[in-house]
Amino acid sequence: MSGLHLVRIPVVAPRLLRFAAEQGITQEEEGLGYTLHAWFAALFGEAAPKPFRYFERRHEVLGYSAHSAAELLDRAQAFASPQAWAALDPAGVFSKPMPAAWRAGQRLHLEVLTCPVSRKGDEEKDLYLRTLDRLGADAPPRGEVYRQWFASQWNGAVQLEEVALLGMAARTRLLRRARNGHNRLLVVERPQALFGANAMVQDGEQFAERLSRGIGRHRAFGFGMVLVAPPR
Repeated sequence: MSGLHLVRIPVVAPRLLRFAAEQGITQEEEGLGYTLHAWFAALFGEAAPKPFRYFERRHEVLGYSAHSAAELLDRAQAFASPQAWAALDPAGVFSKPMPAAWRAGQRLHLEVLTCPVSRKGDEEKDLYLRTLDRLGADAPPRGEVYRQWFASQWNGAVQLEEVALLGMAARTRLLRRARNGHNRLLVVERPQALFGANAMVQDGEQFAERLSRGIGRHRAFGFGMVLVAPPR
């Protein structure tokens, strides 16, 4: 896939929270996933970076987009609301083009914050709890269920090596819109798992597609972005 950009967007936290309050987003959430999703929509519309990841200590977002920093800023300056624009530091927005394809055999280090859930019908559920439903006492430990799921997400794009579960939470407070037509915000609990792995590229185009798409669900809310670094 061509035209993918890694974008860095600084967050002016007090102004972002003011924007959120003006949008009726007053419930507490971990990771600001829904708040950032709403802010990006107000700034960039359909060009909003996805997937992305918020780094709270650095007060910044890294995300993938089909648009460069200059293109995103042009769109925001033309169409964003004043409240959304006020929470943005335009001088700190940068981007770089990502490779259109990766070389087969290339070794990389990957880091991905994921939300390991699956949906059946209208029900979304922790993958570990689904495994318990199916296997009962024979179910593997939670961390192993998540590792197996993570390995299954790559569809032959890479060969994973030394997969490490760097962090895990069975319950994380997230905000979502109600699905019953009332359009109100609900606080839901979902698991999250942070993975690190050395990997060897097997299919460069498939790997580029995985970067663009992300891993797992809730990729528009701060999960699933694949960070790439030299192997460790």
